[in-house]
Amino acid sequence: MRRITRWGFGLVGVVALAVQPACFLFYDEIGPICGDGVVDEELGEECDDGNVTSGDGCSDECLATPLPCGDGVLQPPERCDDGNQVSGDGCDATCHLERCGDGIVQLGEECDDGNYDDTDGCTSACRLPECHDGILQAGEECDDGNGDDLDDCVMCWQARCGDGFARRGLEECDDGNLDDTDACTNACRVARCGDGLVEAGVEACDDGDLDDLDDCTTSCLFNVCGDGARHLGVEDCDDGNDDDTDACRSDCVSAQCGDGVVWEGVEECDDGNDAPGDGCSAACLLEL
Repeated sequence: MRRITRWGFGLVGVVALAVQPACFLFYDEIGPICGDGVVDEELGEECDDGNVTSGDGCSDECLATPLPCGDGVLQPPERCDDGNQVSGDGCDATCHLERCGDGIVQLGEECDDGNYDDTDGCTSACRLPECHDGILQAGEECDDGNGDDLDDCVMCWQARCGDGFARRGLEECDDGNLDDTDACTNACRVARCGDGLVEAGVEACDDGDLDDLDDCTTSCLFNVCGDGARHLGVEDCDDGNDDDTDACRSDCVSAQCGDGVVWEGVEECDDGNDAPGDGCSAACLLEL
């Protein structure tokens, strides 16, 4: 119980029919009341703002009546109050702080599905999934979080020969096709003579060996008379010229007496036979 002192007026003395007023102090005792600015829990007061006006957060019965969200005044259970009831500005329409994962797409968010699952179409950063984000999504074979298409993960697919990207350190080339006759083979190796694959427009043949005596030379050209490489089993010789008077005729047959061609420096004559008495002996010497 609180003692409240009050001023009042009283009458003292009567002199010559004149009333003499005097000022004196008296008091009575008044109990605690709503609106006195003191919260009295015994009376069931939840608040006391010194007045008995409702609508200011404390009713005329001293009961707490929170102001509505959006009035610009922060009060429990509000986490924020920016003076409006508009979401998307950092403080939502229910006066809760907006954050990724609250299920509401806020300013700066691409999505918000209310969880932190990175593999369900909306990442935990509230971004739509995309290749190179470093998160393995459905439909991706890999995602290494970079845009380097020359490593083991190419546009979120495992790098492989034929994907059109020459994998660094592993592939010499990759033209993205399965044509073995162009400049890049199906093994993603640069085409070269001796690889066993005929490069169209460049090689005549390619038997994959380094044997110059078979049908295809080490230059990947067909072995022909006059190319300077003896075709084993086909040519006697091949001196790379078309001179019929040396040791190897222009038809790649070894010169010999009786072949009808004078072997310069060796034969005096050659009449194409080995019969004597016709002016040229069987030894290809002139007969006198």
